[in-house]
Amino acid sequence: MLNFLKKLITSKILRLIISVVLIYFAFRKVEINKLFLGMQAVSWWMVLGLLVYLAVSMFFGGMRWSILVLSKPKLKDFWNFTKATYSGSFYSLFFPSSIGGDMLKWLPLLKKYPKLSKTTLAGSVLVDRVIGFTAFTFDALVALIVGRWLNYSFPDSLLWLFGAITFGIVVFYILVLTIDFNKFWGRFKFLKIVGEIVGLLRNENKKNVLICLGLSVISEPLWLLPNYFYGLIFGAGATLLNIFIFMPVIALILVLPISIAGFGARENLFLFFFSQLGIADEKILLMSTLNGIMTILNSLVGGLTLLF
Repeated sequence: MLNFLKKLITSKILRLIISVVLIYFAFRKVEINKLFLGMQAVSWWMVLGLLVYLAVSMFFGGMRWSILVLSKPKLKDFWNFTKATYSGSFYSLFFPSSIGGDMLKWLPLLKKYPKLSKTTLAGSVLVDRVIGFTAFTFDALVALIVGRWLNYSFPDSLLWLFGAITFGIVVFYILVLTIDFNKFWGRFKFLKIVGEIVGLLRNENKKNVLICLGLSVISEPLWLLPNYFYGLIFGAGATLLNIFIFMPVIALILVLPISIAGFGARENLFLFFFSQLGIADEKILLMSTLNGIMTILNSLVGGLTLLF
């Protein structure tokens, strides 16, 4: 019975069903033909410009990752790690969470950097994600606190959840920076691997970690900014402050493996938060739909990097 429940919870079919149900509930109150007409406001040059903008965000991600792994990365290394980041975004299309592609995106780097072990490359993905997640969680917690202070509706459960995540991250850093895995449990193969991974966060790499955290603080707002442009395109009226309050919270929730690539969950979250601003459901769904389309197009660019 337990095995059946485990398979059911992790089933892609279940998440696909959840996505379909969530999409139905999000779009049932609007006229689909009006959404199609609204999407005509998006010209090809807007899409191209947004893809270029997203490429800058991807480059920041590749730069951060390469600085974490390599002692003195060059421009070529930034490009190699950016292409690998793109490939991860492509793989994420087929996983239930936006971070699913992390499991595979390091593979293209094996041939380019034979001196780096598989453990180091795969582990660096995890550490890079933790560093980015650290800045992202902090941004989301601040956005949640500011949003509640401005009397926006945020469930109390979110405050407790984000607070618990922040506490967990702090505990993680304390353990990583204080426990010498190789000294105490070096005889266990698993802990040797753990020691190699967390070594990327040790004192000798502290400078690079701080640089990566700085890049994360810069890149997170850049990554959220396109949603402001989506609102401008459709005349939604969402301000930059609204975007920086709601989007970190939405994005952090979407990290959870709720649905396939966030479809359905994203639309309902947009409706829940942005409807507080008095924006029509149709315009909110146009923003969310364009967000999803640009995510797919940007991920397909990652597919092209795998082909060429």
